[in-house]
Formats: sequence, C-alpha cells, structure tokens
Amino acid sequence: MTFDEAYSMVENKFNEADLSRIDKDFSAEFCLTDEQEHYAYAAYIKGKKILEKKKPEKADISIRMSLETVEQLLNKQIDPFKAFTTGKVKAKGNIFFALSLYKKFKGN
Repeated sequence: MTFDEAYSMVENKFNEADLSRIDKDFSAEFCLTDEQEHYAYAAYIKGKKILEKKKPEKADISIRMSLETVEQLLNKQIDPFKAFTTGKVKAKGNIFFALSLYKKFKGN
C-alpha cells in the first residue's frame, strides 16, 4: 500500500464518520512510514472536519506506524489496542481519546 492509497482510505473513513457527538475539538498528526516518512493532519474543529497531507506544527496526539500497519488496521486484520501494545503503533498525547475516536471510524 502506498501513502496515497492509505490516505485515500483514511479520507473516505474520515468523511463518512459521524463526529457530531464529539464535544471537544481535536487534532492529530499521523506519520506513516515505508522507506520514508509521510505525514497527514486530521482535525475536528468547531464541527468542521479537516484532513490534509502535511506535517502540522502542533497536534493533540501524534501517531506513528508503518503503511503495512495502516493497511492491517483499515482491513480489520489487527486490533488497534494490540497494535499499540506490541509497538506497531506508537502514540504520544491523549491515547484514550485516540482509541475512542478509532471506535467511531471502526463501524464505517
């Protein structure tokens, strides 16, 4: 899976997700790796979804994983908690909030 393919899949899930019940703004930095690092920025601010291919200056949570792990997560081949506890996903910031967001996307 390429970064552009992963980004497209995430973009579809992000656009389909119902975030209306989230009562606080959030921002996230995603660093997806293969031979190089690729960045994406996702945010939900004042009811507006933002997703861009860029490295943000600041984010509430930073998540790092390989493109292979992204594919496994999106295809539900690996549980996000297991991926985190085994080191396939590294995160800094509010981890519990990140897991609650994942649950919102999981159904899509």
